[in-house]
Amino acid sequence: MIYQQLPPHPALAPYVKEYVLLHFDFRGLDTIPTKLMPARAEQSLIFYPEEAYTKVHAERQQQFVIPHAVVQGQPLTHWQHHYPRQFKVMKVVFQPGGLYHLLGGMPLAELTDATLEAESVLGPEISPLTQHLMNTAQYAEMIKVVDTYLFQRFRRRTVRLEPIDKMSHLLQAHNQPLALEYLAQQACLSYRQFERKFRDRMGVSPKLFARLVRFNKAQALKEKSPEHDWLTVALACGYADYQHLAKDFKQFAGVTPVAFLREAAHSPEHVLRLR
Repeated sequence: MIYQQLPPHPALAPYVKEYVLLHFDFRGLDTIPTKLMPARAEQSLIFYPEEAYTKVHAERQQQFVIPHAVVQGQPLTHWQHHYPRQFKVMKVVFQPGGLYHLLGGMPLAELTDATLEAESVLGPEISPLTQHLMNTAQYAEMIKVVDTYLFQRFRRRTVRLEPIDKMSHLLQAHNQPLALEYLAQQACLSYRQFERKFRDRMGVSPKLFARLVRFNKAQALKEKSPEHDWLTVALACGYADYQHLAKDFKQFAGVTPVAFLREAAHSPEHVLRLR
């Protein structure tokens, strides 16, 4: 079993943030744990080489069986993941704007909060890659073939990075929120131009993306420093108070911060002692 975050080939670093490799084996457990998956400030290409899993949104009474390869636009919805006895993931997490450039500048608003079968977005050439991943048990081989696919795909594109392509990185890199007007100035754009180009690349407005980034930072800080109370976490991440933090948790995770911690303690990676 494995739970790892790995860097891509250096040539892909401007477009790919990381690979996430997961392999859960629940055959020794009486009950398979589920996982609450909140919204995250990211877009991704995800492969599921083993059995399919199901994601459920109880409040909406929605349930989907996920295919072996999907493109995921900017998520805004929380889901409960239900896993098979053997579950494996090879996830490509793109740098902000990376998926936009992979798709040749297609506005990502079309993919916002959507999980689409990869072939419908990337074409039939993704199918041999998916099959290759299903036929190999070697993690290094999985990374190699995905590296090769992405390198070839980006090489066919005429990608010209603009100053705005760095602005989402700045939002994620700073501990405290940055003024969006400042980011527009750094991108050498009017605010209206900045908002339009940002939405094309990320699928959401800069304001909503900044909220997601701040919410994810609060999650990460609490996991890293569990001794901090939630008010300390809220203030450290730029929230005015605990109530604003709790509002984001309710919107992006569907539960309160305290309930989220209880859910996280019983997630597969903790039950299997992978984290």
